[in-house]
Amino acid sequence: MERKREVTKALLAESFKELMLKSSFDKITIKMITDAAGVIRPTFYNYFQDKHEVMEWLLEEEVFKGVRRTMEEHRDMEAIHMIFKKIEKEKGYYQKAFEVTGQNGFEEILTREMKRMVELLLENHEFTLEKNQGLISKRAFVEFQTATVVSGLKLWIMNREQNLNADEAMEFYVFLMSHSILDIIS
Repeated sequence: MERKREVTKALLAESFKELMLKSSFDKITIKMITDAAGVIRPTFYNYFQDKHEVMEWLLEEEVFKGVRRTMEEHRDMEAIHMIFKKIEKEKGYYQKAFEVTGQNGFEEILTREMKRMVELLLENHEFTLEKNQGLISKRAFVEFQTATVVSGLKLWIMNREQNLNADEAMEFYVFLMSHSILDIIS
């Protein structure tokens, strides 16, 4: 019975994702999702409260579940790279997802997940600020890193002119995170 529930939930989420590729988030109805999944409308509410929760579940299942497992194995750079690879795999969907703004918008959901990831990363390693002690707190560091990654992912995935693949985007991210503006100006 549990397996059937998992399959139905995944089917609803997949139907939502396919509809996102064809239509805007605001135009997608619960009935459209359930019709595409071949289930009755009340079935949706056995699994999700609303469309925002479907986006959150997809992000968790498709991206962050594997990322956290990789981080638990202390393969941190691979985990960060995995975010880029997983988002690239469903680039069209994530481009549409980033268009969902406002309360419970995709960027807000991604920010929550990314913040949890940065916090987990810091839990797995000794956190020192050495000479900058007192200038920045651990909380400020987490917020900065979270905002940087989320903004970087958004710029990368939404930039239709410069079509970087996930490996190139990761390389660019590593460069930016390891060099300050003072390092690159003469």
